[in-house]
Formats: sequence, structure tokens, C-alpha cells
Amino acid sequence: MQKALADEIVACLQGERTVYSYYRDRYGIGLLRHHCRQQPGRSAPVAALRRSAYAGLLEKPRFKALLATCGGSLDEALLNAADYDAAQTPFILNLDLWGDEPRSKWRWQQTSRPGVNLVLQLNFSGEHQRLYGPLGEVDGLFKYYGHPVARQRRTLAWARIDIDWTSGSALIEEIQTDWLRRAVRLEDWLEYRRRAGCGEHEQISYRRHQLPLGPALAYCRHLRERYQPIWAEAMLWAAIAFLREEIGLANLYYHSEASGRLLKRIGHTAPPRSLYTELPRRFCFQPTADWPDFLLADKANARLRRQNSAVGMFRLAVG
Repeated sequence: MQKALADEIVACLQGERTVYSYYRDRYGIGLLRHHCRQQPGRSAPVAALRRSAYAGLLEKPRFKALLATCGGSLDEALLNAADYDAAQTPFILNLDLWGDEPRSKWRWQQTSRPGVNLVLQLNFSGEHQRLYGPLGEVDGLFKYYGHPVARQRRTLAWARIDIDWTSGSALIEEIQTDWLRRAVRLEDWLEYRRRAGCGEHEQISYRRHQLPLGPALAYCRHLRERYQPIWAEAMLWAAIAFLREEIGLANLYYHSEASGRLLKRIGHTAPPRSLYTELPRRFCFQPTADWPDFLLADKANARLRRQNSAVGMFRLAVG
């Protein structure tokens, strides 16, 4: 997208902070709520839902319990009442930009067309500091500033997004986390040192930092148990809700593994395959042979499309 448009969106929507809480499967509540809003009486018969793209959601335990008391149809009020979980995790959302408009920088930025992306950052909240604080100033172990992470906050994950007002469409380019990936590597190293006989309070050298073994290992385990199961869901739902509720777009595309490699010119190690196969299907995205028209307006992309006609994407019509 053009930088002027991206700057305008950020200027309009960027505030001090946006608090966002997530619990496992919350995206399903949100998707069904948007669907119900478009139905007569803002209510969707369960029988019709079972024949829709959202049928898979109804098989989850959370929704089976809801269906048992809904009287044959779901409505917005019922879903609003169910939108809570005591185990929810708070985050802070932040909006930023990624990339630049000169075509010469296009490929290393891994955008699917020349221009910039919006970046929605999923940042840790204050509760994260309880276990992280005792480690000291070690952000450099988990952050990579060559990626679109917040400078003033600690970013768990981010989503890069391309928007086209003319067609009312958006492409979610990627979701990714550096923090968790690096924490897994650190945990492996700390476990190795513990098995080698290092004590709980011993200072361990790791990538030019000194870490107390016990607190650092406890922190990494906490990340794995608390955030690893939900980060991808939390990030993708934050992006979808942002596009639908803040921007007003309902026609959303998401890369398949093949289209991401092709259009973002990824020739080296790719992100985890599940992020571009299992995850979009879980969110009710449907495979499509079509690419967004705004991508095909670029001559290089149009040529790639002609040469790779079998490569598709995922598409979701929200609401």
C-alpha cells in the first residue's frame, strides 16, 4: 500500500495503547458474532451454521456447551455473554509501519507488492514483568530490531497487513514471533547447563548476556506454557478484528505457504508451515484460486500469476 495512506491510518487510529485480552478459541466467538450481525434478527440458526464455513467451530467444546443452551439459534447477545474466560491473557496492541516505497527495497522487505505494510504489534502487558524483571536488561536476547517490533514495548508477535480501499480488501502478509522462538533456544541452552551441573543461582553466559539460571529457566518455561499455545490465535484474531471493526474491511486474504514464498520472494528458511496451512483453516479461511486484484495490478506479480496458476491463497469474508 502507499505510504501516505498507511500514515493516515496510523495517525487516525494510533493512541497511547489498546488493551486486548485473549483466551483460547476466542476468535470463534468473534467470527460467529460478526456472522450473526449480518443475519435477519441478528440471529443464526444452528442448522444453517452447520452447513456454513463456520461449521468446524461448532465442534469445539466451548461451543458445544453454548449450543446446548441456545434453543436452536445463536445471536449476538448470547455470544457477547459467552465472551469471557477467567484464564484470559492481557496484551497491549500497537500500530506501526513496515517498509518503504522505493521498488529497490521491495524484496528484502518481503512485501507482496511495492509499498509499505501496516504492522499490528501484540505486546506483553505489565503482568509479564513479574518473571521477566529479575533477568535484568536482556531485551536483546529476544528482540530482533530488523523486524517490525515496538521500540518502547516488548513485542510478543506482529502481523503485517496490506490494504486496498478500492476493493475493500486486505491481505494479511504474515504473523510471526521472534520472542518465543528465541526463548525456546534459550530454554534448551539453560536445560543443557543445568544438566551439566550448574546451580540455580549461577550466572550463565548466553549471547553476551549474564543470566541467573533458575529465574531464566522459570521465565522460559512460563513463556512456553502461557503464551506458546495462544500467540498465533491471539495475533491473527487481533488482525482480523482490527481490519473488520476499525478499518471496516470484510474481504480478507491470507497467504498459503506457496503464495507467501512466491510473492514475498522467500528463498531461504520459511516460517513454520502450520502458520500458513492449519492456522487459516482453523479460522474458517477458505482456499481460493484467486489472488487479490490489487496484487495483480503490479506487472511482476501478474507475470508470477501466469507462471504459477496453481498457487492459491486463503480468503475469509467476515460478517
